[in-house]
Order: sequence, then structure tokens, then C-alpha cells
Amino acid sequence: MNQERILHELRQGASAWNQWRKKGAPATINLDGIELTAMDLSHYDLSKVSLRNATITHCVFKQADLIWANCDSSQLQHNDFSQAKLIATNLTRCDLSYSQLRLANLLTANTTNATLEHIDFRGQDISGLMLRDVSLAGSNLEGQQLARVDLTNTDLTGANLRGADLSGALLVGACLQDCDLQDANLTGAQCKSVNLAGVSLRGMDLNKVDFTNADLSNCDLREANLAKAKLINTQLSGAKLWNANMANWVINNIRCTHSFWDKSAKQKTTYRPHEFERIFAEAITIELRYPYRLADHELATLPIFIEHLAAVHWGTILRLKSISDVAGGALVKFVVEEVGSHNPTELKNQLQAEAERIQLAQLMLRNNTQLHFQLKEKVAAIREEFWPRLLELAVDHEHEQVRNLTILFMDLKGFSKWSDGELSEKLSLFRGLVKPILKKFAAGHPNMEGDSLRVTFKNATAGLSCACMIRNVLRAAGFELRIGVELGEVLVVHNEVTDIPDLEGVAVSMAARMEAAAEPGEVLVSQRVRHYAERSELFEFTPRRVPLKKSIGAIAQGEYIECFAVEAIKNLQEAIS
Repeated sequence: MNQERILHELRQGASAWNQWRKKGAPATINLDGIELTAMDLSHYDLSKVSLRNATITHCVFKQADLIWANCDSSQLQHNDFSQAKLIATNLTRCDLSYSQLRLANLLTANTTNATLEHIDFRGQDISGLMLRDVSLAGSNLEGQQLARVDLTNTDLTGANLRGADLSGALLVGACLQDCDLQDANLTGAQCKSVNLAGVSLRGMDLNKVDFTNADLSNCDLREANLAKAKLINTQLSGAKLWNANMANWVINNIRCTHSFWDKSAKQKTTYRPHEFERIFAEAITIELRYPYRLADHELATLPIFIEHLAAVHWGTILRLKSISDVAGGALVKFVVEEVGSHNPTELKNQLQAEAERIQLAQLMLRNNTQLHFQLKEKVAAIREEFWPRLLELAVDHEHEQVRNLTILFMDLKGFSKWSDGELSEKLSLFRGLVKPILKKFAAGHPNMEGDSLRVTFKNATAGLSCACMIRNVLRAAGFELRIGVELGEVLVVHNEVTDIPDLEGVAVSMAARMEAAAEPGEVLVSQRVRHYAERSELFEFTPRRVPLKKSIGAIAQGEYIECFAVEAIKNLQEAIS
């Protein structure tokens, strides 16, 4: 059907046009390039009409009235709607991409499932539009007031959202890849399953933002406030996290193969499965509520309770955190200090379920007077008989368990040049000076052969404090030494020759490599150690690039590794007292 016939019907008025559409008009109508300047199209049925690719001389819909018009599924790309009245217009599934909407009135227009790509919305109030499931890819939304607007599943790929107010907005499932969010406000936004891959959120306030199932891979989060943010099942690989505030953030089942913690985002830190979560998540807490109060037999069996939980999850270490009165009873909290090789999220669920199962057995004793009395009499015997056996069992099963430890390697320089006369005297002095320092910092798995020393620590701060103190004390006594420190997963194995636990793993080898690469009097540490200890404010880290004297893994002999030389900037004796 030719356009003249269609235009003739169009000019008969809304009622006649709509009747014609119902009776004799074709299902789809092509009016591409038709000029409808200042025409009143209110209440017209323009569904499935094609009005695309208007030219400058053919300004479709300019100043036109489309009040209550039905444009469902219409093709309206590349048109000029400047000053048009689109009040209550049905734009469902309509494609308005690349159109001009300057000063257009969109009050209560229905844009459900519409395509609004590459449109300049500056100066427009679109907060009242139906933007859920809408495509706004490439559009200019600079400065838009979108607070608490539902943007669920909205495609905002490449959109300009500079200075936009998205506080409290529903961004669930939205795609913001390649967006410009500079100076935007995301406070309190719901960002579950949102795609922010590669987006810069640097310096933004993301306090309490829910990023559950979100994609934050390669996201720039430097100096961002992530306090109390939820990162559950979140993809974080490649994220830049320098100086980010992570206080009280919640991370469960995080997926992160590597990240960047330095200011310039050049130094890559890699992680094994679940390692990021084990290092940076808040400690796992198990809570049990007891009705009324904690009975004597329940209090007496709490130590056995804790040991049981650790025994059924080898490699874990738990402690009693607190017992407090709450409304209607008591609240007991256990904290997991070491998760071993377990997935932290799965471990928490398993520990909570097992704790509740054992608690149920405890509570049953309240109604069993005879058994309660017998238990009360036997508590002392249980401690003497069961407790030592359980500890013995724990030691037996410690072998071949993976632990996350800080490893320190130290070597004295010039040992081979000592004469026979001074060798014994110097080694005796060396050991006498080192022993109380190791005890002070609770060093574990000690191994001292001749002039070398290898020990472990439960955290990086203790390891670095010990390293700096040993270096300072031994240098004052005239010794020259080198120290290397690494943090990572360590396998505790049984040494059949010495019949005592020994250590294996890449972290152990890397600590030895850094010790060998250190200059005399230098303490060299990895990026992991630096990050985990830098918030203590006890140390100063200087970047170093050193060649390996021996291959390790995929790093060949002679290749350079990035590490840090450490100096204590406070009096360690005062800082830890």
C-alpha cells in the first residue's frame, strides 16, 4: 500500500484511522521518512508502524501530539520528537533508538520493554518512566535523578551516567558494562546480579551495597568504600583494590583468581580457589541460642563441644568467642580462627549444622535428671580420659593437612668463614638471642640447622614483627643475615626421618627463594604479606625487583620477581605490649 493512501487515512482523525486499522489496513505499515510536523496524533493506534530513518528535512513527530497514542512495537528510530507530547503514550516494545527527545513531555508514558538506545536524555526527567527490562545502551543519562527507580534487567551498556543519582535504585540483573559512573551516587543501590565488568567505581561510596551474584571482574575499586557491602557469589577477578575500605564487608563464595592492590594496579596477586575469601573475609562465627540460661553441664561441655567441631573438620581451629545474656536465654558464639583448606562458606554452613545437632543433645539432658546427674559426676573423669585422647587424635590427623601460614626463612652471612674456635660460641649466642624472640611471637614448626632458621606464624603481622626484631637484635650483636617471608597454603606432613611434623608447599619454597635473593640485613616479603600486614601501621614497605637464584614453579632461575623490603617504623616492643 502506497504512503499517500496511508497519509489520507491518517488525516481522517483518530476514530476513522483506528477503525481502518481494525478492518482494512495491513498488519504492518511503513511510513519511513514521512513528515508529521505539529500533527495531533492523540489516541491514534500506531502499533507496529515503521517510521524510521527520518532526515533533517523530514522531521517526524516534531511538536506532534501523541497523547494516549498506541505505539506498541513500532519502529521509531532516528526521529525527532522535540517538544512532542508523549503523555500516557504506549511505547511498549517500541524502538526509539537514536531519536531526539529535546523538551518532549514523557509524563506517564509506558516504556515497558522499549529500546531507548543512544538517546540524549539530558534535561529530561525520566524517573517516572517504566525502565525495567528497557535497553538504554549508549544513551546519555548524565545527571539523571534515578533514586529508587526500578532498573531491573535494564541494559545500560556504555551509557553515560556521570553524576547520576542512583541511590536506592533497583539495578538487579542490569548491565552497566563500559558505563561512565564518575561522580554517580550508588548509595544503598540493589546491585544483585549486576554486570559492572571493567567499570570504574574508584572512590565511590558503596557502603552496604548488595553485590550478590554480581560481575565485578576487572572493576576499578581503588579508594572505594566497600564497608558492609555484600559480595556473595561475586566475580571479583582482576579487581583493583588499592586503599579500598573493606571494613565489615561480607564475602561468601567469592570468585577471584587475581587482583591488584598497588596504587598503579600493575602488581598482580594471584589466588588459589577460595584463598581470597580465606584471607580477607571476616572470621566465621557460629551462634547458638540456649533457652532460659546456660546450664552447668552445658557450660562444662563447651570445651569438648569446640574440640568435636574441630575434629570433624580437620584443619580448622575454633575458639569460644563469647557467652552473653539475650532476651529469653543465652547466646554462645564460637569463632573460626583457621579454615584450613575448606571453602569458608560451605564450612560455616557445615559447622552451624553440626553445632545445632550437638546442642540438641545438650538440651535433651535438661529433661533427663538421671543422665544429667551422671554426667555431672563424670565430668572430671571425662576431662582426664576423653580430652587427652581427643588431643592425641587431633595431633595424629594434623599430618597432611593444609594450613594458611606465614613462613619465615633466615640465614646468617659469613657462616662458612668462621673458624672452629668461634663457630660454637657464635652459634650458641645466635640461638640464645633468637629463642626468646620466637617464643614472644608464638612461632610454630621451628627448624634450625646450623646458621639457618625456618619458622611459621598464624598471621603476617606477627611474622614481620618477629623478622624485624630478629634482624635488629642480631645486627646489634654483630651478625649479618638475610630474611625472606611469604604467606600461603602450607602442607603439614610427617617427616619419617625426624619423626616430627614438616612443611611443604609453594609458599615454603618462595620464602626460601626470597631469603636467598635478599641483601645482607634485608627482610624481603611478598605482596600477600605486605597487604595482610600493612594495616598494622608498624612497617614501611619499599618495592624491590630481584632475580631468582633458583627456579620455582613456572618462574625460571634468573627471572625477576616483585617483592618488598621491610623496615619497622615503630618500636615493636612498645607496639605489641
